[in-house]
Amino acid sequence: MSRAWYFFALFVVTTALTACTSIGSDDVHVRQRIDFGPSDVLSLCLLVDDGIADTMAEAIINDAWRDEGAVYGLRINVVSVRAWRRPAFTSDGIMKALLRQPLPAGCDRLFALVGRHAGDALWSLFGLPEVLGAVGNDTSTHGFAVVAGVSLNQVFISPRNVVHHEIHHLLGCDVHFNMSRCYDTIATMKRQRLAGADFFPAWDAVNRRLLVSRDAVNTRLRDVSSGGISQPHH
Repeated sequence: MSRAWYFFALFVVTTALTACTSIGSDDVHVRQRIDFGPSDVLSLCLLVDDGIADTMAEAIINDAWRDEGAVYGLRINVVSVRAWRRPAFTSDGIMKALLRQPLPAGCDRLFALVGRHAGDALWSLFGLPEVLGAVGNDTSTHGFAVVAGVSLNQVFISPRNVVHHEIHHLLGCDVHFNMSRCYDTIATMKRQRLAGADFFPAWDAVNRRLLVSRDAVNTRLRDVSSGGISQPHH
């Protein structure tokens, strides 16, 4: 392959990946017709890889969601930060390890901020696309984003943008670029929160149903762990 073709292929791959890790553009006219109801809070528990400070982790989340939090009336509160070494090279390996972890008490979502794996350096030499984040389809409560280290892909897609994208998946936005549906989903989640409940509802994208309690999420996770995982959202 010639050098010119190599860089052309690299550009195409990176552009495609950028599209897959982007959420649709905000449609102000559609959004303003949606009633998002009163302000609410999503309690997020973070798992952080080696070398990622707690303060850095919280800053990434706050930066990624600050604007949307005001728009949707949905603030993200980081309630805990726990050390968690990246368990695998592949995104599937990371997701399998995540989905084996029950959703802890007090957490609405469990999200890992991971660094680089030794295999990433070799992978990047070939200019291949990489998965920079994912959220499990089965409960939409567990996900991760690669936020440390810099690859060619991250020149086009910053860690902030990856986290911003995956947070939308954590809120049940399962169709890329369909922001009208995403607005409806977030508004529905807020309305369906049980009165007095300490859990923000989750979305089972496989069975197309709301999970309105932490027990329901953990029951679904046990089923998933015993039978494998579905293709996650990227």
